[in-house]
Amino acid sequence: MKTFSITALASLVVLAGMGAAPVFANESEASDTINGRSKFAIETALRDQGVETTSVEEWSGLIRAWVPNGHGGTSMLFFDADTLQPVTPARS
Repeated sequence: MKTFSITALASLVVLAGMGAAPVFANESEASDTINGRSKFAIETALRDQGVETTSVEEWSGLIRAWVPNGHGGTSMLFFDADTLQPVTPARS
């Protein structure tokens, strides 16, 4: 009887944990997208264009990419959020 109780309790804990996992996945999914595209897809598309990135983020309607500059640091490059074409942000 004791073995059955422990097994049943362990099963409930596992099932409860599995039910909570999709909730966390959906929350992090929203923060990993820019204009409905995953950051991974954006980084892959930029890489296909010859732009190696260390990270990307949304920045005033553009995509700001952090790109290694060859001097041990990183530089910022900006891209149109829809076409991923390079742009120069307007200065005010």
